[in-house]
Formats: sequence, structure tokens, C-alpha cells
Amino acid sequence: MFFQVKTLFIALAFAGFLWQDMPKLKKTKLTDQIIVSLPADFHPMTDDEIAAKYFVSRKPTASFSSADRVADFTFNQTVTPGRQQDLAMLKDFYKSSIRSNFTKVEFIQDAVVPINERDCIVLEFTAELRDDDPNSANKGVTRQYSYLVYTTVRNKVQVLSFNCPAQVRSSWQALAKAVMATLKVSEKQ
Repeated sequence: MFFQVKTLFIALAFAGFLWQDMPKLKKTKLTDQIIVSLPADFHPMTDDEIAAKYFVSRKPTASFSSADRVADFTFNQTVTPGRQQDLAMLKDFYKSSIRSNFTKVEFIQDAVVPINERDCIVLEFTAELRDDDPNSANKGVTRQYSYLVYTTVRNKVQVLSFNCPAQVRSSWQALAKAVMATLKVSEKQ
């Protein structure tokens, strides 16, 4: 009995220590249907910051960066059709798409899980992109940690993404999970 109490006390003390380092989260309304809590010191990214970090043809619906600009959170409302009952199939599609966009991918988590009573696809991974083009200004290897959550609203896929360099993953991984755990989705107008 004493051993169990002592073990529980140590576990609670350790959990408290970890939680102490977690920054204060602030509710952020991404759309009328989607709310997530982000670190209070995250700020909206400018168009120039988005262009410098993300090579995409369509800018994210919402994008935020940490005060030191190391970690980013982005949200995309897509026009891609999808229903809640299709999430298992969509997971395999998105997982394959991620593999094709990077030189090397190591999945930490790939599952359909409930987040606040809403089924979501969670794809957590580290990825490597190697640029061997001799004419490229970005020669070398880029390693990234990503925590992606996909869900649907009104039969359209919604994508939430938390990204940082893989080298600092240990500093951001718990926060990425905490942020995504705050996701609230409403189908109401």
C-alpha cells in the first residue's frame, strides 16, 4: 500500500512539473464552427511570413507563430469532400500524400481518435526533405516535426497543423498535443 501511495505521489509531482512548463492557452475562434486554444504568445502570421515558410499556392485560412517564430499552427478549410464515416479511408489517403511529399517520413501516430467527442484523424510524424538540386538556394536536408488533425465540417475536410523543426520537437511536442486536444467543432451555423 505504501509503495502505491508513494508511486502515485511521484507521478502526480512529475505531472505537475511538466504542466508547469505548459504556457497559458487562449481560446481562438478559427471559424464559426471551429475553436481551438493556442498559446497566448502565438501571433497571427503575416503574408510575408507565410510565403517564407510555406510554399503553397493557397494561403492557410488561419496561421499563427510562436513569439520566437520557431513553431507554427495553421488551419485550412478545404473544398475537399469528406464525411465523418470516411475518416479511416481519408487517413490512408493523407498518410500516402505525406509520404510522397517528403524524402523520409517516420510516423509517431496515425489513427482515427475522438477529440472532444468528435472523430478526427491524427497524423503525428517527423519528416525529412532532401534538396540535392545544385541550383537550389536551400540545398541540404530539412527535418520537421508535424502534428496534424483532420476532421470534417459540413462534409468538407478541415486541417489543423502544428509544425516545428525536428531538432526542437521535445520542446514543442507536449504543447502540440495539448493544443489539438482543445479542438471544439460545431456543425451549427
